[in-house]
Amino acid sequence: MATLVESLEQLGYIDGENLFGAPYDFRYGLAAPGHPSRVGSKFLNDLKNLIEEASNSNGGKPIILVSHSLGGLFVLELLNRNPSSWRKKFIKHFIALSAPWGGTVDIMFTFASGNTLGVPLVNPLIVRNEQRSSESNLWLMPNPKMFDAKKSLVTTPSRTYSAHDMVDFLKDIGFPEGVYPYETRILPLMAKIEAPEVNMTCIVGKGVKTPEELFYRSGDFDEPPEFSYGDGDGTVNMDSLLALQKLWKDEKNQYLKVIKIGGVSHTSILKDKVALDEIIGEISRINSHAQLGLSNISLATCDE
Repeated sequence: MATLVESLEQLGYIDGENLFGAPYDFRYGLAAPGHPSRVGSKFLNDLKNLIEEASNSNGGKPIILVSHSLGGLFVLELLNRNPSSWRKKFIKHFIALSAPWGGTVDIMFTFASGNTLGVPLVNPLIVRNEQRSSESNLWLMPNPKMFDAKKSLVTTPSRTYSAHDMVDFLKDIGFPEGVYPYETRILPLMAKIEAPEVNMTCIVGKGVKTPEELFYRSGDFDEPPEFSYGDGDGTVNMDSLLALQKLWKDEKNQYLKVIKIGGVSHTSILKDKVALDEIIGEISRINSHAQLGLSNISLATCDE
């Protein structure tokens, strides 16, 4: 986030005074309430404390939360796990960049065959076990609430898998140990995506070729698949990026603004000039409605 931070500093923000970072190790996941999640729960508590301290040290002004990618899901959980009175007191606005609200098809490829992320001379089967061990990856599986049950995401000679077939998919790719945490810890998170009644802006890339369906012609998941592509930011499908518009269309107390930027990828949104201009412009607009100058900013990101 260095380029974004530099842009914010040019706007007048000062690191450690009214600009704060909240990085997270994405290898650790979060679980639905009632399930142990020591690292994830500690992060939410630490982020809550950071927000309160940032506000209190700056005259009690509410803060602007800016997240990237999976950080958006963590922030939404933080908001919904705290009472409305806390949100109204401490949160001015929530800006989510490239948030995979409904998961991605790309993560199914990662689980099935391993994903080298473009690094040359790396055997994807070697990194596959490590990627399967990253708890938060299960949270990025396509959400059955947001992907059409009739839409095939993975096809083999013997069957197809939609977002409603994730348990069978995990078993069939040879990852049965992922089924229990998926069913008990992740599905409840996916099922309950409540509007936090906090002003929100989603800024997303579009028009970038994004995996939409995987074809395993031989039925062997150790072999790389063929891809069918659709719209998105290169990593997250458009259905996922825009999912909150559909989910919350009838929510009367939820302000939600969506900004789409053509040709901007999942990660380049943090450094592309057009994207940065949109992000800084949105923060400036939010501050223009505040009576006391710059609202504090906390940046929430999951390091990948």
